[in-house]
Amino acid sequence: MRLTVFILCILISHLAFAQGRGYFDNTPDRKFYGGVVGGLNFSALRGDNYTGYRKAGLNVGGTVFVRLMPKLFTSIELIYTQKGCRGIRVFESYYTGTFIEKYIVNLNYFELPIMLHYQLNDKWNAGFGAAYAGLVNYKEEVFTDQPFVFTADKYAFNNDEISFIINANMQFYKGWFLGMRYQQSLATIREQQNIPFQFSNGSASQLNQLFSLRLIYLID
Repeated sequence: MRLTVFILCILISHLAFAQGRGYFDNTPDRKFYGGVVGGLNFSALRGDNYTGYRKAGLNVGGTVFVRLMPKLFTSIELIYTQKGCRGIRVFESYYTGTFIEKYIVNLNYFELPIMLHYQLNDKWNAGFGAAYAGLVNYKEEVFTDQPFVFTADKYAFNNDEISFIINANMQFYKGWFLGMRYQQSLATIREQQNIPFQFSNGSASQLNQLFSLRLIYLID
């Protein structure tokens, strides 16, 4: 596995250096660039009882880049994005002895990120921005030593989310970019009274946190 990742990194680096001028530099008079995005989120919930970015989910949709200045761009996306968490905890239960608890939250959103990007060189651009997300649906469940039922009226998530984003994209072939992104909610994704205390760390809020790895193709 490590050898495969190493070879893939070398191949992408070779393709990137072989391309000469950057994609945006090849069309300096062009103002609009449209394309598609596809990748994975690796998510966690800040405020739960668990650690690690174990929840994998889709990050797919469309994007438009707009050139504001020779090296300054803005972008807007419309994406379907899956967030949440996969929590695992081993503990000693009075009822069953050693027990592996599994806590699962699936949160599915349509999201509208708006970003500002600066072209660092021929291959790299980096930027930041914010995103509005509307909740499509969710599912929360736990496998533990005692039965526990999540009810929609008592443990509901908010329908809206605002988050901040830090982003970097690397061109590795004509029109193709590898995107890397960190994202976190700016406010709680459900109210304090809706957070199940059995599976939280006592925080008054819960926040989506995620890293994304994405492929972006901008159409010529």
